Amino acid sequence: MFGKKKQDKQFKYPGLRMAMDGNAAVVMCEREASDAAGAFPITPSTDMGEYWAEEKSKGHINISGRPLIFVEPEGEHAAAAITAGMSMTGLRATNFSSSQGIAYMHESLYTAVGKRLPYVLNIACRALTKATLNVHCGHDDYHCMDDTGFIQVFAKDNQEVADLNIITRKVAELSLTPAAVAQDGFLTSHLIEDLQLPERELIEEFLGLPEDIINCPTPAQRILYGDSRRRVPAIWDVDKPMMSGVVQNQDSYMQSV
Repeated sequence: MFGKKKQDKQFKYPGLRMAMDGNAAVVMCEREASDAAGAFPITPSTDMGEYWAEEKSKGHINISGRPLIFVEPEGEHAAAAITAGMSMTGLRATNFSSSQGIAYMHESLYTAVGKRLPYVLNIACRALTKATLNVHCGHDDYHCMDDTGFIQVFAKDNQEVADLNIITRKVAELSLTPAAVAQDGFLTSHLIEDLQLPERELIEEFLGLPEDIINCPTPAQRILYGDSRRRVPAIWDVDKPMMSGVVQNQDSYMQSV
């Protein structure tokens, strides 16, 4: 009891101590985990897309051994559709947006939930334009998607931005439900803080690869896929195209909902 030195607890992955803003924290995790991003720049999440494009131009290779893919379309509505398409082909996909961008892509968010696409939407929250334009923080965009069926989490600081990004992706891929990870625009997205950044090895061990075969965790998934499935299901093959999103009447529509 006396004279014994207390041993410090050792962690396999203690994190990399770094200083960065919230936008950078998102991309430092996404560049390792994700394969592809479809996004259109909008303040204050613009830097997320720019950082992703920079990593792509550097030739960064993610944990799946793939170079990053980036598609910047004509607007957020198209960006949501592109991200959904990437996820449908079995890629681990992400999107970055804010404010009017979230409102603009709103109808596509329902489709992502209905098709069970486990991508992550990263939001730097900003007030929606009402009487006047305002680029500063507000939670209008976060709450305007409350009825879509997305998983929604909110990070209070840069450490939570990084941690929740990978935790929420894990949950999204197990539940086959798209997820939104939000942070305060400017107050977090542009504030430089120190954090323990998750290591590449931690991300790989925790998330696995999109092509991994995993046991289906729910009875509903076992009905659809059997006992096991791809971690990110590939439900669309461009070499073997098929119709998706057909018209349904009441009986079959309610079963799928």
